Amino acid sequence: PWETMHFNVEGHLEHTGLLFIPSSKPFNLFEPDRKNSIKLYVKRVFITDDCQELVPPYLRFLRGVIDSQDLPLNVSRELLQASPILDLIRKDVTKRTLNALTNKAKKKPEDYATFWETFGPVMKEGLYEDMDNKDKLLEIARFKSSADEGWVGLGQYKERMVEGQEAIYYLIGEDLEAMKRSPHLEGFKAKGIEVLFLNDAVDGFWTSMIRDYDGTELKSVTRGSDDLGKIK
Repeated sequence: PWETMHFNVEGHLEHTGLLFIPSSKPFNLFEPDRKNSIKLYVKRVFITDDCQELVPPYLRFLRGVIDSQDLPLNVSRELLQASPILDLIRKDVTKRTLNALTNKAKKKPEDYATFWETFGPVMKEGLYEDMDNKDKLLEIARFKSSADEGWVGLGQYKERMVEGQEAIYYLIGEDLEAMKRSPHLEGFKAKGIEVLFLNDAVDGFWTSMIRDYDGTELKSVTRGSDDLGKIK
């Protein structure tokens, strides 16, 4: 396991979870049906290993078990799909996972970079699927950059913006090395402006829906060339 999460929730909703993030990609990570592999138990009795409502699709790499004290033992597939209890468990597991990733990104950035290298393209799916957690996901997203050989966060990018720069600039493509040689970068390089490289298949989806990060506009270099005259 790259990370292990064990929790016991008590109160109006009771459930226990033992989950882990693997250190390598599961073989079925990009299968069309995008199933997760978390086993659901009720009062320590195994119910199913095919409960897709337990976590959002972009966290389907999680492995482990969830044991609920509130669901009935004879729960049906139809009931699971419409269960408010399961919806609360899903929100709790999602929150705990994103918090664990946020803590790892802050305390062990190099370790977190290995996670993003493995699961970054899957996590980015959440940027257009999970609007409730969009800000958390943007905070822990990492990108390749024209100014850094490693992985760069949007917060780190904002700290390095040059005087007069009002947007976060990115370039979408397929091949990272070809993107680094793109003629679109020439004007930005001349002004010392950092450009993020977005070369995952999902990047075209989420950038069409998310327009800013922390109040700063996200802008493609193909649309941002007119801004260069404003920057010293």
